[in-house]
Amino acid sequence: MFKFFKRDPISKAKKHVEKAIEEFEEGYPDYACSEYEKAARLFKEADRPDFAVKYFREAAWAALDFDDHVKVAEMKLAAAGTLLTEARFDEAAVLYSEASDHLFKEKKIRQSMRANGLAVICYLGTRNFDTCVNITKKTDKRYKSIKAREGMMELAQLCVRVLCHGEEPTLKEIQKAISSAKPTEVESYLVNYVAESVKVAIQTEVELQWAGQKQYEVSAKTPIEFELKFSCPVPVSIVDYRYNLSNSLSFANDIALNAVNQTQESWLLVVNPVLSGDGKIGPFVLTLQGESVLVNKHSNAIEFRIGKAPSKLALDVSPQRVSADIGDEVVFDVMIQNTGDGPAGNITVRTELSDGLRISLGGTEKSIQFLGAGERMSFQVYIMAEDVGDQITTLKLIDTKTGEEVSKTVTVKVT
Repeated sequence: MFKFFKRDPISKAKKHVEKAIEEFEEGYPDYACSEYEKAARLFKEADRPDFAVKYFREAAWAALDFDDHVKVAEMKLAAAGTLLTEARFDEAAVLYSEASDHLFKEKKIRQSMRANGLAVICYLGTRNFDTCVNITKKTDKRYKSIKAREGMMELAQLCVRVLCHGEEPTLKEIQKAISSAKPTEVESYLVNYVAESVKVAIQTEVELQWAGQKQYEVSAKTPIEFELKFSCPVPVSIVDYRYNLSNSLSFANDIALNAVNQTQESWLLVVNPVLSGDGKIGPFVLTLQGESVLVNKHSNAIEFRIGKAPSKLALDVSPQRVSADIGDEVVFDVMIQNTGDGPAGNITVRTELSDGLRISLGGTEKSIQFLGAGERMSFQVYIMAEDVGDQITTLKLIDTKTGEEVSKTVTVKVT
């Protein structure tokens, strides 16, 4: 008896591809679809995933030609499953999403929901969080009026709530969602990877707090400090981060949140309040990746009021010492300056004299309604000498808004 060797899968697959092309050219897309599918499965058997995906997709295109959307979805799901075995989650996500659309068109609601859930989980596996949020919104709108429930999609929605929105369900809720998803053998690695990430995420803490005493109101142009820290039950590295910062704030220095294979880390953040009004820093979103886990974790946010920038008054009087005879008039030059970052208002300048002196022109108090940041003002004080001895003149500058007081004392020697 002769032993005939079977033709290898790749050669057989090529024959099916040739047959498919012939059938398609002759106007039989249904037969072409069948031949492409056979070729794809043989390529998969021969461990040629790229060719398997290619011909599953060709089969889908052929099925679309005779308007069989269920068959199109079946072929795209087969291609997506092949990509999962190669951990090519981003490519698989596209095919799962397309298959979901085809199934929905044919009113295969539960299968459509399942494919949609797998698309979301694939995108989570590639850290494509914005796309996950958009697909979830599309999902909510598409299935809003449908009462059917599907385990894989419910798991995907829970994962999005945790990893994209920072929610913290209980471990019992997570376990229940994983059990109801019922992944196939091909899907189990991806689903378990994302599910374990969710479990670690609820045990991970990212916290933003004041570095020092908590403040409800701060002053503009005065730097303030915060501490951001994270702790995770397993070693992780920061692969990405985002944050919210109101327009009234800016970082004093460029921030760089780095951590490599660590379970905890903290950073000091120095922030400049630029404008008065409401200020808000956070939340910070850290994407943490470990050996077999991916965590996208949100911090809290801190809100506070920003008051106007503080003023700072300076006073100079000259000359510091002067001699005069009884009956002489002495003139002092007074200069007021605001060296702070904010305006000063309702300033009072008070002149206090010893018994041997009196004001010869004007009064003992002068009011200044406004003095902007960096501005200065000069005026003169006229004093009459009435008694011999070392007489004292003290000028006090009082900011009635802040209560700040600056004083200078000069001497008049009367002979």
